[in-house]
Amino acid sequence: MFRLLPLILFFTLFAFVPVHAQQVGAEPLTVSISPTYPKPYQTITIIPASTIIDLSASTVTISANGKVIHKGSGAERANVQLGGPGSVTTITVTAVTAGRTYSKQMTVRPADIALIIEPSTTAHPFYQGGTPVGSEGRLRIVALPDIRTTTGARVAPENLIYTWKVDDRLLEAQSGIGKSVLTATAPVRYRDTTVTLTVASADSSYVAQAQTTVSPIDPVVRIYQNDPLLGPLFDHALSGTLPMEGEEETYRAVPYFFSSAPALTWSVNGAPSGGEKDITLRSTGTGGGTAALSVSAKQPTTHQTGDARISIQFSSGGGLGIFGL
Repeated sequence: MFRLLPLILFFTLFAFVPVHAQQVGAEPLTVSISPTYPKPYQTITIIPASTIIDLSASTVTISANGKVIHKGSGAERANVQLGGPGSVTTITVTAVTAGRTYSKQMTVRPADIALIIEPSTTAHPFYQGGTPVGSEGRLRIVALPDIRTTTGARVAPENLIYTWKVDDRLLEAQSGIGKSVLTATAPVRYRDTTVTLTVASADSSYVAQAQTTVSPIDPVVRIYQNDPLLGPLFDHALSGTLPMEGEEETYRAVPYFFSSAPALTWSVNGAPSGGEKDITLRSTGTGGGTAALSVSAKQPTTHQTGDARISIQFSSGGGLGIFGL
């Protein structure tokens, strides 16, 4: 039994002897860039790496279009600025170690994509501002790729391959050749969604990527004066306490950023006074005073809500007996 102990110890030590073996199919030298999908005129970082050769004991040379931009030992990074649309930058990395030379080359073609978000939310018909995304509302994301060949000719958008992703989920049905528009439903409030689009030519020689975040906001309601001659005065939303100039005033409620038209409820001094978009207030009797006018909006499907309120001050020529029409 004692004679077997050295033999057992021998095999135990042998099992822990480190063995360096080259991985089958592994490349001795690799090169990556950051960002992975650069835009025209952007500065990129060139990153050499290897799991086979020791770059710290190698002389590493990095060139861009034949011009040396870095030479030294180790996996040091180098920066280079790309050209404009249609330009081509050839990156060459060479590592010399133990009398052997390893080389890796890659071609970088910058491209750009603009993503335009078009939410389908409520607003008044003359609203000129950018409409934010409403919670659980419908929206379109339109891609405008700018991918050009070396001659400066733009690659036709309908010939490109579009790959859409929402967070980490691939949208296979919405992806494909020429599918530059994504129609989707916005997430609920406080749950932002990241949309990523990758666009490539048929031979994958040109690839671009863009990303945007869809962030729904809370809807709001605003009250405007509806002039009998000029119509709704959308340039100024009402707030605070307002005097009533005549015996009758009409006000309009506008719900903003709802996923669809909500139900409106007017109240005068706390009493329900109709559900139309306009309400007319008239003074009756004598004396002066102040009345509270409010409107609430609710979208039953998504449970979105919003409200607004103002105070109407009557002169001594009118009383407190007011009502909404």
